[in-house]
Amino acid sequence: MRKIFIGFTIITILVLGIIGFFYSKILCLILAIIFVPLIILGIIDLLQTKQTIRRNFPVLGRMRYFMETIRPGIQQYFVESDTNGAPFNRLQRTLVYARSKKQTNTVPFGTQLNVYEQGYEWINHSVNPIDMHKADFNPKVIIGSSQCKNMLQVCLILVP
Repeated sequence: MRKIFIGFTIITILVLGIIGFFYSKILCLILAIIFVPLIILGIIDLLQTKQTIRRNFPVLGRMRYFMETIRPGIQQYFVESDTNGAPFNRLQRTLVYARSKKQTNTVPFGTQLNVYEQGYEWINHSVNPIDMHKADFNPKVIIGSSQCKNMLQVCLILVP
């Protein structure tokens, strides 16, 4: 890649000279404004000894380091979904931001979570209630603690 960069530099300087001599000096100036800084960066990369990637891949090696710096933003905004993320996913962060600004912290039209996933728990009203006096088990569960203002006693039936 170093040889390619050196060849590109020599050809670019020759083409700029030819354009400036035979054609338009303004076009040559515009192209020089674009290519000369890249050539200077490439020469700096060739002469430095601390980073092998920049030394072996002048100018392009800098792109790798640039991509490493913008990777978290790309990951967060374009790759990662709203439900996966560490330590907090986007849904949790949005909820915290809304509550801190005293805004509505609910999202209409359901959830983005997979409610059929193993380990997802929720409380529902029964569509087929049972008579509590005839039940052969104790399905009552207390939600809340003694410190709660309104404790709930609900009937819990686990459905496989």
